[in-house]
Amino acid sequence: MTIRLGLLSFSAAVALAAALGTERANAATFLGSPDTSAAPDAFVCASCPPGTSVGYRQFALRRATVEAPESGVLVSASVRAKRIAGTEDPRIAILRPADDGGVSQTVVASAPVLVSSPTAVLQKAEGLHLPVQQGDSVGFLFRAGEVDLGVRMRTRPDGAVQSFTQPCGPCGMDAGTGVELLFDAVVEPDVDEDGLGDESQDPDGGGLGMDWEDDWFEDYEAGDELDEDFDEERASRPRRRALAVLDVDRLRGGHATLLLRVPKAGRVSASVTLPASRRTGAGPFLTTLTGEMRVKRPGRVRLRLDATPAGARVLKRHKSLRTKVVVALFPKRKGPLQLVMRSAGL
Repeated sequence: MTIRLGLLSFSAAVALAAALGTERANAATFLGSPDTSAAPDAFVCASCPPGTSVGYRQFALRRATVEAPESGVLVSASVRAKRIAGTEDPRIAILRPADDGGVSQTVVASAPVLVSSPTAVLQKAEGLHLPVQQGDSVGFLFRAGEVDLGVRMRTRPDGAVQSFTQPCGPCGMDAGTGVELLFDAVVEPDVDEDGLGDESQDPDGGGLGMDWEDDWFEDYEAGDELDEDFDEERASRPRRRALAVLDVDRLRGGHATLLLRVPKAGRVSASVTLPASRRTGAGPFLTTLTGEMRVKRPGRVRLRLDATPAGARVLKRHKSLRTKVVVALFPKRKGPLQLVMRSAGL
């Protein structure tokens, strides 16, 4: 497959850059129940002996992810649970397979979740830093008679559940069917392995964010072909002074500005995007701000961005967002299209 850059519009360039960025830096994964805000049909441990330390995990659930597809950091969790008595906090836990079949599990890390309401409201825990490996799952640990976890009933044989009594290491299998546990967690990639989720916690986006510039297109003249097999010889050439995003500022009234380093005269176009679904961290991407200007000479320029109608609604609802900034430079004279993409807090 080839793409002729001479015919590449800015919107197409944005789409292609987003696709390349997704390949190079994995997106967040949403584990567990697809809808923890749903009213529970029942509670998973209503008949458990009071005082018993128990744990539950979703063993299988259609149209949901229950095991981490990639390594990363669990950064947040939510649970539909109620307080019955006592004060001991339940915990969200990382469960790691202890055998080849993945049935027996070991608790390798956990963090408390505040549950205080007697009516099973949605409880959230944020700012977590629990390391996750590929194949890990998430469990909910609590003391029976003090806390209970809401569930929704599913048509059998969907909704397999694993339960176990604490302490255990490894934990055995006690599966049920037809049950959806109402808890979830967000696992973000951690490319630089610093214990910070790259999308919401790490200022540099794991080394692929604020400090990363995607210059795949820098060496290609307009009309050249970009093949799936990237030319390693071209990739090894010394970097030339290139288009760069130096700073991003959010303004009032649905506007923002970009401070750019522009290496030559031409037309600069920019787009700020974010995933339409923040649960997956991937596309389709929602364009929130756009702008363009003509640059007469090389140097630093400040480009004003205006919100799209959809972007204005998002900006009004959120004080801060983790976004992708895509900037394209179309040279005044025939020359290479330059395209850079950076992660930025807005």
